[in-house]
Amino acid sequence: MSIFPDWQKFAVRQRRDATGCIPTGYEILLRAAGAQGIDFAAFQDDFDLDRYGGSPKNHFNSVAAEIKKKHPNVEFTCEFFPKEKGAEKLARVEKLILKQQPVLVPLALSPSGGWHIMPVVDADVDSLVFLHHVDAAGVSHPMVVKKSDFVYRHDNWNGGEEISFLTKS
Repeated sequence: MSIFPDWQKFAVRQRRDATGCIPTGYEILLRAAGAQGIDFAAFQDDFDLDRYGGSPKNHFNSVAAEIKKKHPNVEFTCEFFPKEKGAEKLARVEKLILKQQPVLVPLALSPSGGWHIMPVVDADVDSLVFLHHVDAAGVSHPMVVKKSDFVYRHDNWNGGEEISFLTKS
């Protein structure tokens, strides 16, 4: 059984590869929660704060705050894990997924920087499975990451110190 049952039904394509992973992730979590009164057709456009360029504005808390302005009943929680706390971050993610609470996690992609924010859709004893992306044909592409690699990346590579999850919809 998946820790995020039927996640494929809620997976959506990210409209802007360079800027839209947080609004896309939040959209997936809201869809999975069955949130009402949200225009999902415009969601990524409405809440991608970086869609017009300029200095980066998309962060878990800033996007969540914009969503809350328009949808006061929606609340996301963001938790921060400093470097060298990768094992604690993994333990928190595991606790959430055991409760079948979908969670967004930024994963560092290289030692020199850059990360991608993705929902965790499954796990086993050794690995986490992320929804990396949905392609133009609507096919979901998961990404398997060993838990030991997840902790290593957190502790040693730049970026990706937070997690976020829906607490009220």
